[in-house]
Amino acid sequence: MRSKEAKVRGSSRTSAMTSTLRCFQVLEILAEEPFELSVSDISEILSMPRASAHRLCATLIEAGYVDRSPSSKRYRLTPKPLWVGSGYLRHSSIYRAAFLPMQELVKQIPAPAQLAVFFEDEVLIIYSLGSTESTDAFADVGLRRELHATASGKLFLAAMPREQVKRIMSGGLTKYTEKTTVSFARMEKDLAKIAAKGYAVNDEELLPGLVSLAAPVFGPSHETLAAISITLRADRVHAEKETAYTDPLCEAARKTSLLLGHNRHFRAVLPPGRRNFSRIKD
Repeated sequence: MRSKEAKVRGSSRTSAMTSTLRCFQVLEILAEEPFELSVSDISEILSMPRASAHRLCATLIEAGYVDRSPSSKRYRLTPKPLWVGSGYLRHSSIYRAAFLPMQELVKQIPAPAQLAVFFEDEVLIIYSLGSTESTDAFADVGLRRELHATASGKLFLAAMPREQVKRIMSGGLTKYTEKTTVSFARMEKDLAKIAAKGYAVNDEELLPGLVSLAAPVFGPSHETLAAISITLRADRVHAEKETAYTDPLCEAARKTSLLLGHNRHFRAVLPPGRRNFSRIKD
C-alpha cells in the first residue's frame, strides 16, 4: 500500500514539475518576436493540446506574469517578468563595474555600446547605451545573439577549449550576411587574430554596413566574464585607424576588469585549447 501511495505522490510531483517548466516555456516564447501569441500559436509551438496551453496561460495570468490583449485576444507579458529579471542586474557586479567606464566610452566614441555575458551558448546583452550616430545598431537589453556572428561572441569563443568551439560551430549556424563566419576552420583564424590583438572584430557579419569591436572583461583569475562592444558604420571604421576606437574600448574593459578584482600582474595558466589575450595591457 505504501509503495502504491509513494508512486502516486511521485507521479503528482512529476506532473507538477512538468507544468511548471511548461509555464516557463510560455514566458520564453512570449519574450521573443512577435511578443503576442494566441493560445493556438502557443499550443503549436510547444506541441501540446490547446486546452493545456490555455490552462498554462490562465495560471500565468493568475500569477500576474501574462495578460490578454482586449483587442487581439493574444497573450503577452506584463511588466512583472521585467521586475523579476532585473533582479539579475540589481545583483550583478559586472553591470555595476561596467556602468561608469561605458559612460566614459560613449563620450569618447559617439556610438552604441553594449555589455554582454555568455549565456546558454549565446551572447546576452545586459546593458546598452544608445547614440544618435547609428540608431539602427542599438541593441536592447535582454537581446540574445549567436556567438559566431558577433564580436562579443567571438571573445567568448576565444576563451573556450577548442573542442567546445568545434561543437558550437557545427550546430547549423545562421549565415546573416555573405561575410558571416560559419565554418570552424575560418573561425580558428579569427580566434588567432583575437589572441594576437586582444580584441575582436565583427566586419559586417551580422548586419550589412555595420562593424562591431569588442574587448574582454576579465575576472580575478583572468577568466572572461563579459565583453564590452561598440558598433559603428563600416565606412567610418575603414576611413580611420582602428586604434582610434580600440584604445578607448580596451581601456573601458580594463577599468571594468580592475573593478571586478582582476589582478593586473596575474599570469593565467590556461588549460589546453584556451587562448590568452595580449592587447589589454595593465
